[in-house]
Amino acid sequence: MAHNDHLKEEIDYADLRKNPSKLFGYVYVYFLGALVLLGLLYVWNLTPTGKNAVTPSVLSDSSAFVRDIPYQSPREIPPVDVMELGTATSELVARGRELYQANCASCHGNTGEGDGPAGLTLNPKARNFHSTEGWTNGPKVSDIYRTLEEGIVKNGMASFNYIPPADRFALAHVVRSFMQNPPADTREDLQTLEATYQLSKGTSTPGTIPVRKATQILVREEIPVADATDRAVALFNRETDGAGGSILRRLITHERRALYCLVVDGVPGRNLDDFVKILCSDPQSLGLSSQVAQLRSEEWSELYRFVQQLNSQVAQNGGRRG
Repeated sequence: MAHNDHLKEEIDYADLRKNPSKLFGYVYVYFLGALVLLGLLYVWNLTPTGKNAVTPSVLSDSSAFVRDIPYQSPREIPPVDVMELGTATSELVARGRELYQANCASCHGNTGEGDGPAGLTLNPKARNFHSTEGWTNGPKVSDIYRTLEEGIVKNGMASFNYIPPADRFALAHVVRSFMQNPPADTREDLQTLEATYQLSKGTSTPGTIPVRKATQILVREEIPVADATDRAVALFNRETDGAGGSILRRLITHERRALYCLVVDGVPGRNLDDFVKILCSDPQSLGLSSQVAQLRSEEWSELYRFVQQLNSQVAQNGGRRG
């Protein structure tokens, strides 16, 4: 029976032992099926994010997150003596305690243990002033002053540079009063502090307004000027038949700029000699050709007379700058 071809075994194991490579032909189908099964299991277990079923978020233009400049009145910060304020006095400590309750207790606690109600959610926690370890800048007076001046961004510590320097020294002494034997500043430490912030010179801080508000003011101020320039252009285009108008038409390279400078901004309010000097000094910036320097005396007189006439007409309508 073993010699009948129709009864021959489906897999010839003796042949496979001689030619092992034939085994791949038999297991290929099973291997492919296993891959398909694994692929289906993977797709089945994908999360909504993995399936791209969640719409990706797109950040807005980062410029939209930039805060505008705040309103701030001009300030004069008086000079201070760093060497004097670097030593604690009863007056400094008394002033510092008032400032501490108003500015620091909400986070650092009334007793400086870092347990204030506003500091419960901070990460890292508000500093415990009773410990002298782990300070970012250090627990010396000069170190605490630097922290109050610059803040510590990574720890969420805000800058208190709006507080006068003398008050910042008072705060530093109160913070140090919570510690046992805090490290003292050397004379070099205080000299370095003075060199860094120039506290003995005092400072003058100008007032500021938001950029948006400043832009609105500038636009509002320039509307009458733009209207006056429009009227000057219209008048010029109606009255160029005379000699002065023809001369100006020949010299103009930028009509609107030239008529703003000559008519609205009041250049012809000076005498003829000054008028000639101004136009010859930098004609391009006035919207005129450099050929202006080649005018004859009578042409200068005609041009000056014509520009004065335009200037007078615009001024009658309230268009000339004051």
